[in-house]
Amino acid sequence: MSGRAHRIGAVAGALLALLATGPVARGVAAESSVDDASLLYLSSNDWERQSEPRKVALAADFMRIFCTDQSMSAASLADCLDRDKADGALFERAMACVSVLSTGR
Repeated sequence: MSGRAHRIGAVAGALLALLATGPVARGVAAESSVDDASLLYLSSNDWERQSEPRKVALAADFMRIFCTDQSMSAASLADCLDRDKADGALFERAMACVSVLSTGR
């Protein structure tokens, strides 16, 4: 019987360890999903909270997928989004910025 009690204790200990680390693991996953977010999923407030290098990286990723003009600067798109305070989804604002930037060439 003591062998069975020992196994139950070991399983209970393992379960408690998993339960204790669960919130930490979820927090890390949530943080990495914010870090890996695409411009497509950011709100205007999320955009404002990004660092300048992160904004340029998000703009470059957006342009790689949605723009045919590969000579356009991602920094130009990030700058346009910083200046453009129009209402609406950030994705729509980015498309408008790309349109303005491409016609200005």
